[in-house]
This record gives sequence, structure tokens and C-alpha cells, in this order.
Amino acid sequence: MKKSGAWLAVYALEQIGVRYTFGIPGVHNTELYDELDQSERITPILVTHEQCASFMADAVSRTTDSIGCCAIVPAAGMTHAMSGIGEAYLDGIPMLVISGGIRRDTGRHYQLHDIDQQRVLDGITKAAFLVKRHDEVIPTIYKAYEIATSGEPGPVFIELSGDVQLFTGEVDDLPVYQTVYQGQWSSPQPDEGIRRAAELIASSRKPEYTSAGARAKRPSLLSSWRNCLAHRFRQHCRD
Repeated sequence: MKKSGAWLAVYALEQIGVRYTFGIPGVHNTELYDELDQSERITPILVTHEQCASFMADAVSRTTDSIGCCAIVPAAGMTHAMSGIGEAYLDGIPMLVISGGIRRDTGRHYQLHDIDQQRVLDGITKAAFLVKRHDEVIPTIYKAYEIATSGEPGPVFIELSGDVQLFTGEVDDLPVYQTVYQGQWSSPQPDEGIRRAAELIASSRKPEYTSAGARAKRPSLLSSWRNCLAHRFRQHCRD
């Protein structure tokens, strides 16, 4: 059968349970966003900056049973997202970063956004893949998900070549994802100590948050902050 790389990528993301993607569509990932728009399982969330996308994907992984996923343009989009990617790497948070890429079927160099993204991201990702063939799309995304969620969790990067996204190519089948590793990562739940701390703060008469430089020369600002913090924790406990 013949499928476009963009269609195959969305199929694989649906199989591993991705519910949201975060990013900005552009010339290198238009086909991917066209397919995401047709998906009944995945909602693409558009952001104003790719840094927002990576931190939002991080939050999804931290707070839900679905892995956070970015859908970004290469080069500038990738470098903008690096702060959130690095944060996820340092904290052991799984994340998938799906980037468009240049066309590799033209033989031309120095294309728009032509950069070695895998080399740039070395050090803040568990793995980085470059997909050049249609039959590599689904297996690569499955493997990336397994790497991101097993062992010490962390972000994994996948670049989909522009020609793979754009054109259809032959694939033998559409395999259903099956978990390979036992004891895969799941979003942590608040333990009893955290719940007790929230209760103590909510019931305290004068809760105070102190950080570097918090004892400033503006006591009214600190008072406002304490009141805001107390209100938030009371809401949390009621919920």
C-alpha cells in the first residue's frame, strides 16, 4: 500500500496514545499538520513560540497518562524548543519531539533550515532519529516512544524528511503498537506527604513563600503573594 510519511506519522502517534501535539506549522511540516487536522484522536494545539510547545508537552507527560509531543519546524523551531526539551531531560520526563526536515531527494545543499539537528540536540535527548524512508516512519516512532518511556525517561527527537512527509511511498503493513518493555513510565501521583503539606499550608494563618531575594524591600508585594498562594492551595484542597 502507498501512504504519505505524514499520514504514517499520525497513525503511529495515535497508536501510542498521543492525545495532543504542541507547535507551529510551517513550510517543513505542513503535511504533518494537514494529517493532524484530520485525526479524530489527536488535537494539535498551536502556540506562539516553540518554547511554549516544549514546556506544554512536558506538562502533559507530568500530569496525564499520555506522553507529551511537540510538532515543530526544523532549525529555528528546534532551537526555540530546546529549553523545554532540556528541562524534560534533566527531570527524567518522557517527551516526543517531531520535527519536519529538508527534502533529501533533490541533491541540493544549503536549503532553508538545513541543519544537523541530531548533532545540536546531542546531550539533551535520549536519542535522535532522522527518517529518510516511508517504511521507517512507524517503526521509528514506536522505538522512540519505547526509549522515551523506559528506564530513565526523557525526550526523544525525530526528524521527518520533507520528501517523506510530502509524497506517498510503499509500506508493507500498518502494525499496531504493542508494548515491548514491562513497567513503562506512568505519570506520578502526589504522595501522602505532598497532600499533607498542602493541607498544612491551606490551614495556616500566615503562609509564606521564601526564595532567593524574596525578602525584598516591598512588604506589600510579599503580602499579596502570600495571599495568592494561600488562595491557590485552598482551591487545590477543595478540588
